[in-house]
Amino acid sequence: MSEARLRLLRNQASPSLGIASRKPQRLTITLPWSTYQALIETSSEQGRSLSNTAAYWLERQADAMRQQGA
Repeated sequence: MSEARLRLLRNQASPSLGIASRKPQRLTITLPWSTYQALIETSSEQGRSLSNTAAYWLERQADAMRQQGA
């Protein structure tokens, strides 16, 4: 098993702990330049960190996909 897979398994919350005890997870991604620029502009306009803005965008998209039944 790869080292990355082992780290992922170690970092996952135990099912017996429930959703309330799950902590936010870090993620590294590669973005198109235009998306990166849009994130920077939006975070600056809203006074948010780049990380917070990216998390907000991802949460909104995930919510929209769940509502569509995707």
